[in-house]
Amino acid sequence: GLCLMYDTAVSLSDPLAPPQVRVSLLGADFQTRHQITVEGIPSRARVSPDGKYAAYTVFLTGHSYNDPNMSTATVLLDTATGASLGNLEEFETWKDGQVYDAPEFNFWGVTFAKDSNLFYATLRHGGTTYLVRGDVSARRLTVLHENVECPSLSPDGTRLAFKKQTGSRWQLTVLDLATMQETTLAEPEGIDDQVEWLDNDRILYQKADYDPPKWVSVFVIPADGSGQPEIFLPNATSPAVVYP
Repeated sequence: GLCLMYDTAVSLSDPLAPPQVRVSLLGADFQTRHQITVEGIPSRARVSPDGKYAAYTVFLTGHSYNDPNMSTATVLLDTATGASLGNLEEFETWKDGQVYDAPEFNFWGVTFAKDSNLFYATLRHGGTTYLVRGDVSARRLTVLHENVECPSLSPDGTRLAFKKQTGSRWQLTVLDLATMQETTLAEPEGIDDQVEWLDNDRILYQKADYDPPKWVSVFVIPADGSGQPEIFLPNATSPAVVYP
């Protein structure tokens, strides 16, 4: 497991200090194995299906992906040792067969494949977001598609669910990795979440639940664009699924 938590001791001792985040790697018994402290505001956390690697994202400036001036740090970790495998900004990025480099790259939303060496993430440069495919051992990223944020890889590795910027809101969408064909999901509201696959046919995500008391619940929706959103877990957020 991977947990991001504000280090309140720092803010209490020095209210002017930048926010600190405790990044904790947990074993199968949910006991902390490794812990580091970094500056920032917690955002995203994922562990590879085989438990070998983990990834976290914090905001360094700003606190929303809608903020054009926000800045992020996304770091990969070796769960066995707690060692950093690098900030994604340190990886070599390729686009259209050429090295793609800029000082204002921002990465977030890592999702791992079954073999853990392969992963996907979001890159933003200027006002454009891209889907990138990552190779941990080669420390290389390759741009695949535009307008993809917070991707989540299906259990069979063939599709990515993500949020797509459409006007002033994010539309839940599924991308076929073989054809790059997009399917719009039947969620009418804008969703700001890194969704999770319940199985190869259904998507889980959090959104406001207006059935009193108004708060947040986990919803489920078909991944083929059919159906409609239904409550999967009331009064719950940020699901993660362990596949057999």
